Amino acid sequence: MSASPLNPNDFAYGDPDKLRAHIAELMALVSMRANMVGDYAVLRDDAGLKYSMRCAAAEFRAALNLLGDLTEQTDRERQRRQPRPAPHTHSNSEVRP
Repeated sequence: MSASPLNPNDFAYGDPDKLRAHIAELMALVSMRANMVGDYAVLRDDAGLKYSMRCAAAEFRAALNLLGDLTEQTDRERQRRQPRPAPHTHSNSEVRP
């Protein structure tokens, strides 16, 4: 397993990169677990196989939840950056012919 270039501790709370780093970290664990599942299958170790698959599933679900948080955060940020229409200072009823 290679080290992730993103370290969650390098980012402040609320920084989208912190969520990305956590997702990358979890998916690296899923990758490691997938390799372990292959090893346990070859060894015919069903207990190890089952445990590794359950851990991988939990880590994958956690990464998916963080992805949802990241999506919500980036959507809010995108909406905040969009220009808002200027308010109308006069209504049409005040205009005289």
